[in-house]
Amino acid sequence: MFSQETFYVTAPSGLVVRNNPDGTRFGKISYGSAVKVEKKLQSFSVTDNGKVVNGNWVKIEGNNSQIQYDENLTSGVDTNKMYAFNGFLTPKNEFINQSEKIIAKHSALKDYYLATSYDVFAIKGDFFGDGIEDDLFRMIDPNGNVRLMIINHQQNGSKIYSLGGTKDPFSMENYGMPILYKVGKGTPLWSNYEDDFREFKSVPKNEIVKLNYDAIYIHEAEACGGGFIFWKNNKWNWLQQE
Repeated sequence: MFSQETFYVTAPSGLVVRNNPDGTRFGKISYGSAVKVEKKLQSFSVTDNGKVVNGNWVKIEGNNSQIQYDENLTSGVDTNKMYAFNGFLTPKNEFINQSEKIIAKHSALKDYYLATSYDVFAIKGDFFGDGIEDDLFRMIDPNGNVRLMIINHQQNGSKIYSLGGTKDPFSMENYGMPILYKVGKGTPLWSNYEDDFREFKSVPKNEIVKLNYDAIYIHEAEACGGGFIFWKNNKWNWLQQE
């Protein structure tokens, strides 16, 4: 049965969310995010990169902390009226299998396992600026720490970076904050807390970072604590977002 199941977003640019089937868009849910489908509706199809994708409109659960609302919204959103196209949704077990096939190719990860109890445990993006899509997995290490393992896919082989554990560059052993998604290239990255909270318009231009590749956003749900993570100058960097 399709309804009342958990699916995962597989659209690289995110799953568009609307107020009605084929209605007004108000945001999107990033790749790798869990979506609970409440009801399957009429059939629909789209053309993506020249390929026809068939599926249905579905009503999705509105209480989803992964929704990124569009900046140009002029009114509130009715969380009881959220709809999306299921052609870019994959069942949880299938999404886990796809992730584990990638992980199995890297012996350095053999003692780690996917943290599938989290709504987001796998995302993709070009995190190193070489034009090649990379994989990020939220995993549990042998000591029980929740880690972010980033596979930097290269033209010849790959390299694995880890965040979390005792050698974390930001002194964070665990990355269990539930909200996790890719930040698209060109998005302004900034800290909203320097001794006190501040708005974007108050941030000096020399403190705003714009990359021509992707970054990572991680945050607590409905609470302070989180930030932007990005690779620059051959190291990981952090900008606080309270």
